[in-house]
Formats: sequence, C-alpha cells, structure tokens
Amino acid sequence: MGFWGTFIVTRADQPLTEFAALVPSADKIGWHGRGQDRWQAVQISNGPEGWASSDLPAAWEGTLRALMEQSGHAVVATTILDSDCGQLIGYSPKAGRWGGWLRLKTALSYIDRSVNQGDEGTIWWDQDGQIQAMDEELTDEKRQRYQRRYDAALARLLAIGPDAVGAAPLAITWAREAGLQPDPGAVLATLEREQAFAEVQFFHLLTALGLPEITAAIG
Repeated sequence: MGFWGTFIVTRADQPLTEFAALVPSADKIGWHGRGQDRWQAVQISNGPEGWASSDLPAAWEGTLRALMEQSGHAVVATTILDSDCGQLIGYSPKAGRWGGWLRLKTALSYIDRSVNQGDEGTIWWDQDGQIQAMDEELTDEKRQRYQRRYDAALARLLAIGPDAVGAAPLAITWAREAGLQPDPGAVLATLEREQAFAEVQFFHLLTALGLPEITAAIG
C-alpha cells in the first residue's frame, strides 16, 4: 500500500504547528521538518479536515489561505493518493492561487471513480494509451461513451489545475514571488515525470522551484 497524506510547505519564524490554521490537524502531523531560510514542511496523515471531499476546488484550501495569511509567506501543498498521484495547490500574497497535478490521468481515476465504472465494466487507459476493459467486450459505441465521460471529468480537473505544461509557469511565478530562484526546465520535467513515487516527485519539484532541502526533523 502506498502513502496517503498531505504535505504543506511555507516559510515562517515560528514552528508551523503553532499556527492556528494547523492546530486542528495537530494530532495527525507525523513529521515536521525544516530547511534553511526558515522554510518548513509538515506531513499530515491523509490531510486536514475536508481532504477526502471530491469537491473542487479542494474543501481544505481554506487551511492554506489561512496559513499564508498567518505566516505572511507563500504556501505550497500536495495531497498524495496512495503514492500514485497528487494534487498541487499553491497560494501567494500577490499572485493568489495556482494548481496542478502529479500524474493527472491517474489522479482522475482517484478523484472521480465513476469515470472508470460504467456499463462498460471496469475500464482504464493502459500504458500504451489504449482503452481496456475488464470482463466486457468494448464496442465502438461503448468506447465513445466512455471517452465522453472521461473527457468531461478531465475538463473538471483541468479547470482547477492545468496539466504540466500549464502548471509549470504558475509554479515558477509562485517560486519567484516567494524569493526563490526556480529552474524552469527542471520544473516542467518534474511535473511531466511519471516514474517516481508521487511524494518523491513533490520533493523533486520543491528542489526545482529553488526551495532549500527540508530534511531536519523538529521535535
């Protein structure tokens, strides 16, 4: 079984666990780390209140807005689903909200499970980009019906956070406002990556955005 959890990262003078925005999640914080220049990260088991809601924008984004206001600095977070995918959300005082995905197509099947369950049976895209079904013959009509359902669900996710090409410049803007020096090529390459665990991919993204390494545990 993979990792289920939420990472929240920002810069602050005091420990993140002391901010009112994170107090309700205190009993679910399994790791609290820090890097140079007051950057900190917390790992919350599953996530803050509302993390499992299928509502988009995410039901718990108020936590990020509140933490940004309380810390006075830009915030970035991801909710990781079974190490397979993740939703990226960032806030900064000037640019506002941005979003993106770690493995968009995989995230779709987690967030909207109805996409893969219809009268066609259990259906999915394989690694070669072909539609496959379990225990059912896929007629052209069924393929087309599935494709329409898939496209509608995908559009819903893209309205909240773009694909890698669209998210990369937003992430770079966030990083520059946060006083960092991102590597644009590395940011895009990391967002397009499909091979690593999603939580590892997130920390590679932080590096590409110019954040100092966050490893030292607090407490």
